[in-house]
Amino acid sequence: MKRTYLVLALYTSVFVIFGLVFIYSAGISMEARHPDVTASEFLEKQLIAYAMGLAGALIMIYMKGSWHFKNAFTIYYPLTLIMLVAVLFFPDRGGSNRWIDIGSFSLQVSEFAKISLLLVLAKYFGGLKKRNFLTTFLIPLGILTPLAILVFIEPDLSTTGIIVAIAFVMMIIGGIKMRYLALALIFVVILVLVLYSGGFMEDYQIQRITSFLTSLTGEEHEQVSYALMAISSGGLTGKGLGMGLVKYYLPVSYSDFIFAVIGEELGLVGLLVLMLAYVGFIRELIVVGLRGSRTLEGKLYIIGFALYIMIQATINIAVNLGLFPPTGVTLPFVSSGGSSIMSLMIGYGLVFSILLESEEEKEKGLQNEKT
Repeated sequence: MKRTYLVLALYTSVFVIFGLVFIYSAGISMEARHPDVTASEFLEKQLIAYAMGLAGALIMIYMKGSWHFKNAFTIYYPLTLIMLVAVLFFPDRGGSNRWIDIGSFSLQVSEFAKISLLLVLAKYFGGLKKRNFLTTFLIPLGILTPLAILVFIEPDLSTTGIIVAIAFVMMIIGGIKMRYLALALIFVVILVLVLYSGGFMEDYQIQRITSFLTSLTGEEHEQVSYALMAISSGGLTGKGLGMGLVKYYLPVSYSDFIFAVIGEELGLVGLLVLMLAYVGFIRELIVVGLRGSRTLEGKLYIIGFALYIMIQATINIAVNLGLFPPTGVTLPFVSSGGSSIMSLMIGYGLVFSILLESEEEKEKGLQNEKT
């Protein structure tokens, strides 16, 4: 198990190093365009987010995995719903109510809702005795729906999509039959069509989707074009740290398009290192989830967390490569974003909480056998 911890720490270190270096590099371009900000500000905010996330992770570890699962439905789920309702009453930003503002501190509740949903569904599927249409489809759908609706009306379509994807992943690894999953997919398609035709989707959300389906036009086309230009101009080994030029034209180079900045400055080699780190990280989590956790709910959570990282990283990279409409989804552990980093670190802390408790139980079992 020590090897596993070292390997996970190595992959995490790669993400953190990439994040800090390229958030600062991207910050240089933001500084040039906006005189009221400095590159160091972006770096400082990320360092604070990592520190707060680490503190949250340590708390999760200290409280043990069994405690978190025990209180999944009594504390985490209702608290998430309360916070998602509360955020709707805070001042909006650009027409969206996504943040709870406390002084200079902002919290994007929907990022934490992803981890909460993983925990709740892992607890639910881990305790199932019978698996049928009601238990593997209707009840999980009932758990998902309030969260998805509240995030959708913020509005935050991309996070809603990821939350639905997380639920589908948990249904699959939780034992849903494929015919029920097909029904769930049909249900989602019908729901999207109803929301679209009923005028429930914002104009900019529709524009992002339609512009992508029509080979990208307008602002979305410009963003993706610059991202592709940055990646292609980097060549094999890149232009060097801080030497990127196309990043000065990317609107959110420190967050949504940080992958393109990495491609421009480190080239294909740098991108491959980062992507291989994600592959190794996800694989290691799945393996340790299967072997390291002594409970089914623990296995489900760890594997679900790994697949959540895979989904979000894939979407971000696909956006940068022009294979997916621009969504505002961050690159896990790398992109700038306080709530994203903190929620990921807290979710990651829960992984270690489950593994460490399983080790303790294993050691106690061995001692009891000896005595």
